[in-house]
Amino acid sequence: MNRVKALRVLITFIFVCCSFSAFAQGNTTNQGKEFWTAYMLHIEDNGPSEMALYITGDQNTTGKVEIADGSFQPITFNVTANQVTIVSVPKTSFLANQGKFLKGLHITAEKRVAVYAHIYASSVSGATLLLPVAVLGKDYYSINYKQESNGAEGAAYSTFMIIATEDNTQVEVTLSQTLIDGTPAGTVLSISLNKGEVYQGLSATDLTNTKIRSVGQCKKIAVFSGSSKIGIGCHDNNFTSDNLFQQVYPTASWGKNYITVPLKGRHYDIFRVFLSDPGTMLTVNGEAITAAAIQSNNVYEFSSNEPNTITANKPIQVVQYAVSQGKTTPNSCDFDLRDRGDPEMIYLNPIEQTLDHVTLYSSGYYAINKHYVNVVIKANKASSFKIDGAPYTNFTAILNGGGYAYAQIPVQEGTHYISADDGFNAIAYGFGDHESYGYSAGTNLRNLDEYITFVDPQTNTTQVNGCSGIEYKLQLVLPYQTPQIKWNFNDGSPVQVFNSPIAVPFQRDGKTLYRYDYPGYVKYPRGNYSYTATVVALTDECGSNRDIDFDFSIADYAAADFSYAPSLCSAADVIIHDRSVAEPGSITKVKIWFDFINHPESFEIFNKNEIPADSNYHHRYPPLATDAKYTVKMMVYTGEDGLCDNGAEHEITVKGNPIVSLAAVSPICEGDGPVQLVADNKDFIGDGIYTGTGITSTGLFDPAISGPGTFTITYTFIRQNGCQATATQDLVVAPLPTVDAGNDLTLLEGESVVLPAKASGSGLTYKWEPAIGLDDANVLNPVCSAIDNQRYKLTVTTDAGCASSDEIIVTVLKKPVIVNAFTPNGDGVNDTWTIKYLETYPGNTVDIYNRQGEKVYSSVGYAIPWDGRYNGSILPTGTYYYIINPKNGRKVISGSVTIIK
Repeated sequence: MNRVKALRVLITFIFVCCSFSAFAQGNTTNQGKEFWTAYMLHIEDNGPSEMALYITGDQNTTGKVEIADGSFQPITFNVTANQVTIVSVPKTSFLANQGKFLKGLHITAEKRVAVYAHIYASSVSGATLLLPVAVLGKDYYSINYKQESNGAEGAAYSTFMIIATEDNTQVEVTLSQTLIDGTPAGTVLSISLNKGEVYQGLSATDLTNTKIRSVGQCKKIAVFSGSSKIGIGCHDNNFTSDNLFQQVYPTASWGKNYITVPLKGRHYDIFRVFLSDPGTMLTVNGEAITAAAIQSNNVYEFSSNEPNTITANKPIQVVQYAVSQGKTTPNSCDFDLRDRGDPEMIYLNPIEQTLDHVTLYSSGYYAINKHYVNVVIKANKASSFKIDGAPYTNFTAILNGGGYAYAQIPVQEGTHYISADDGFNAIAYGFGDHESYGYSAGTNLRNLDEYITFVDPQTNTTQVNGCSGIEYKLQLVLPYQTPQIKWNFNDGSPVQVFNSPIAVPFQRDGKTLYRYDYPGYVKYPRGNYSYTATVVALTDECGSNRDIDFDFSIADYAAADFSYAPSLCSAADVIIHDRSVAEPGSITKVKIWFDFINHPESFEIFNKNEIPADSNYHHRYPPLATDAKYTVKMMVYTGEDGLCDNGAEHEITVKGNPIVSLAAVSPICEGDGPVQLVADNKDFIGDGIYTGTGITSTGLFDPAISGPGTFTITYTFIRQNGCQATATQDLVVAPLPTVDAGNDLTLLEGESVVLPAKASGSGLTYKWEPAIGLDDANVLNPVCSAIDNQRYKLTVTTDAGCASSDEIIVTVLKKPVIVNAFTPNGDGVNDTWTIKYLETYPGNTVDIYNRQGEKVYSSVGYAIPWDGRYNGSILPTGTYYYIINPKNGRKVISGSVTIIK
């Protein structure tokens, strides 16, 4: 008996959690509870390889990793929601040869997880996201590439792996190339596998177009394709190589329409289009591809560094390849030393099957230093795209792309969350020196021709999950007519058998399908369900009876409600607090219109990972001076796919905000007096207050208090309605320069001196006043040649216009004027020996002698002139001899003076 899961699955590489935007929404993603993989052959000429599993999920959970032959003990793991758990796989799992091995790696978890497998060594690594067992199929094609490498001759191989998920699995393999054991191309291998058993096929040439089928009871199998080491591009001395490791998509999930985007920073990429039918009509960028251009392995291959649109009338698989490092053109061996990256293989997703949000992890192993995400989205929805919660709108329209646009987004190493209001396709990739990784960010693996779905009679739409309290009609779609259907609801109730059911034929993509309706309508309470329809498939090669499973969930509607502050102002955030009541964890999306009546086309969407932890949603309305009313509407979505929506709306009044400004203030210097700031309240009535360093509440700013620097002054005005406005102004207080004109000094008449001033500050200018006796009044240290005593003032000004001053006194010492006679007779005329200017010489000495050499007069300083007396008596008339020492740089003066009576 064959079992087909009618589940719509999103495969998103690098730890993905997402929802869909194609057909009816599905109830599973790439997350699951059971996975199979194996440690594929990996060339080890750069040292031993390693294998790791990266496991993540939306919820905390536990699980284990086991190997089918029990060669290592089960490895238990714990997953913290939205975090990555790394499990190292023991080397005993390594598949070094061709053949059958009981080496399947079995990953199970209590709750759904996403699992990513990575096989790596230095400069050689490959990785893939694992597909849960629930979405595996029975028909596959291995898609590889031309097998060449820089490894040792005969050491690198094109590879495929088959893993059985159940005992007694029969597999038929039609080889496209000769295997390394000599089994020739064209041979049909019949392989019997038990649960966890792996068959690894190896060839020295490209195994693309090797057909792999589960036959007999058609039990599910996991298939992987790749290479133990491969180079892509011109095979020369610079032919760097990498391994490839990808889980293959079941043929039933392939699409017909693809858009490709070049890998950022590379000279070119190679693309392979694999045809499921040799008679497929294929077009690339609107041009029909002739049958002669299709290779014998059903592949059309081309290279490009531009976006491409690929369409077909039958299912196809498109694969994008990164080339070896340094390769510049497909048909030459020109080499670019600046190029970084190495071979990689990425299975692309058709635009029929998209996603609307996904979590990506951009890995740095090994030595990856540039990371990107390529996105393809409908051009009219590109404005809704976000990365890590921030809008990203740098999209480019695709010529002849049917209304689609693309972006190549650089990102940092680590976790990233991307979302949009509509479906998109994405790949994540990165490059380093001889390193690369690349993954499809998501795809839908639903069997498009054989499935069970709900029909909502109110909307006549199909879906694979539902809401409580709604009546649904069960509908079965088959690619053939069946004489009998057995419905088993797996709840203990009797199986219901319907013979000769009525089939309603319809056309899809040129194929006739048949619709069978379960009689009546069914209303379900909240819960998870698993139904099975067993049909008689008279034309099916896998047996006469065929089980089609339908796993679905029913969610309760949320009791939507929100609150808001009673007083709202247009210049402040309006905070909407979500008060909705729902089953914990069931809310998958919140949609809010902040002006529903006037702008129903404008809204914000918050997917599950974007819903704020405090349930507060912030919005800023345009500032208005008058009150305005807005209708706020909130829709709360619950269930696997957000099908169950319930809303609430309230009319809110947002009060008008005042508008204020501050008048400009002229530049301020540190030494200036207080400055009064002036606010313009635009005739609004209310009260204002100033705050900031150096300012009073009434707006008087004192630079003496603030000191120099830049100070932000805030003026807050509160209108009578309680709404406030603020205006800020940065006041710059420029520092005063420092200046020291120097100590007062003396100058001998006729000589010069440099004034010893000092100053500091920014962009200084100088001015000495008066300029008399100075060689330059506009320099810091002019040369002074004053002839009279002078008080000089130095003013120093900064480039901000701030000035400081200091003074210096220059005393000019004139040459003493000495008379040679005086008449001390008491008549009041020439009674003393007056020496003009001598009193200006501090510390001068005067000594006078008679003819006998006796000192008759001596003084230090000459404040009181000599009156001709010695010991109180007038000396006799005669000639006397003097020695005058003015000091202060002046030479000693000697001579004679005569007393006349």
